[in-house]
Amino acid sequence: MGSAVKKVVAVAAVIFAPQIAGFVLGAGATATALALTTAAITLAGSSLAGSAFAPDIPDLGDLSGADQYAGQKLTASRNNTGTVPIVYGFHRLAGNVIYQDANNEYTSDDTAKGYNRDYWAIITFAGHEINDITDIYADQQVLTDLGSNKFTNTYHHIKWYNASSTATNIQSVDFVVNDTGDTQAGSTLGLASANIPAGVAFMAVHQLFDGQQNKNTQLATMAVELEGKKIRTITDASTISTTTSYSSNPAEIILDILGESLGVPDSRIDIASFYEVKTACNTYGWDCNLALIQQANVQSIIQEILSTFRGQIIHSENNWKLKADAKNQTSVATLTDDDILNNSLNITMRGSKDIFNKVRFKYINPSDEWLASQTLIEDTDLQDLEGQIIEKILDVKAVTNTTQAEELAEITLNASRYTEDSSGNRIKQTPLICDFATTIKHADLEVGDIITIEHDLLDRNRKFMILSLETDQSGLIQVSAREYAETHYKDSSGTYII
Repeated sequence: MGSAVKKVVAVAAVIFAPQIAGFVLGAGATATALALTTAAITLAGSSLAGSAFAPDIPDLGDLSGADQYAGQKLTASRNNTGTVPIVYGFHRLAGNVIYQDANNEYTSDDTAKGYNRDYWAIITFAGHEINDITDIYADQQVLTDLGSNKFTNTYHHIKWYNASSTATNIQSVDFVVNDTGDTQAGSTLGLASANIPAGVAFMAVHQLFDGQQNKNTQLATMAVELEGKKIRTITDASTISTTTSYSSNPAEIILDILGESLGVPDSRIDIASFYEVKTACNTYGWDCNLALIQQANVQSIIQEILSTFRGQIIHSENNWKLKADAKNQTSVATLTDDDILNNSLNITMRGSKDIFNKVRFKYINPSDEWLASQTLIEDTDLQDLEGQIIEKILDVKAVTNTTQAEELAEITLNASRYTEDSSGNRIKQTPLICDFATTIKHADLEVGDIITIEHDLLDRNRKFMILSLETDQSGLIQVSAREYAETHYKDSSGTYII
């Protein structure tokens, strides 16, 4: 029996970015351990299970917007409450300095080398194994990739290390000491004994400087472009891989969060629905690139990911199912007057707060130095007709592709203002909203299903997408739905957007 509203688990406030504590800053450090708290889940008061997140207008909860998020990702930190992000997809981000020291163990002769001091640092950037680093930047200047995880220019020499299952002592870390890629262990460079926590990907940094001549005396801001967390992928409609690999597909990222953060077993995953969404996102070219750099509850995180493909997640028949608001969906049932009880059908249109003629979509733009950007989709015919501009702002920082942003914005605008006539032609009419009661005969209906309603109150048979289902004490099923039309996924010429 389908059931869309069940309270089965509490929303979890997940510290996806584990904190570094007890780290070393400053020269002459004594032996210590760099302690890392593991990712923790604390229970909040409300429920995630059974939610059907409306695909029209994302509710992004307690996550920061694209502007603030972009600044946070690109700002290096150096403090004892710094966080180690969980990184899904492809990103550029700065890290957190958990160890720094300065000496002249390698560069002591400014006559021969032009500098007389060495700056050493350990910078963390992910709290898990990553797939790869493609570029490293020092003050926005890209370093030369020497291979073997080494990146250098004249003044900066870096080697990055993937997360390991055991702690790593700084004295055993190989630091690159010159622009040709030679390395020396921290123990030979006068560095104190300190343990880098297990499960952290980090950079070992060497920077040349000269205090007397005031050259390179400030540690450059180091940023990496990386392919993030390796996760289990969905092989087909019945199989979840047992090994991990890199993926930026939204369906597979949600699968990882359900399993890793909420402990949902594979036996409770409707794999076919996740695979269907994965395939649709691959077909449309829709990705999710999200770095979790602050504490946030699971519902907010999943809502952000759902917003990258106008998705819904539901708990039905004790399973988690994923659905996308996509084109060419087939009606699963036709409901007539006989199926809708006691004259319960109520038909309305969206209120003024839910209609608009312009969409401003904020996202992260890698082509603009990974800063927040925006794309505008507007309908000037509607603006002329209504004599005003009514704007809706969508802020989805997990989108990093201009085309994806434009497509999502246009579908959102269309779904707000257009429907179709009986021949499938676009008409300027706000899509209908309906509520009604039905019997256990239709207990198999689920949130996200497309149904056809044939009723005297409608001028023709119309398709609706179910937004919510609730069973009352008498056993009646209360249904809420919005009109579904193929024109939502087409441009004004009738060509599919996706």
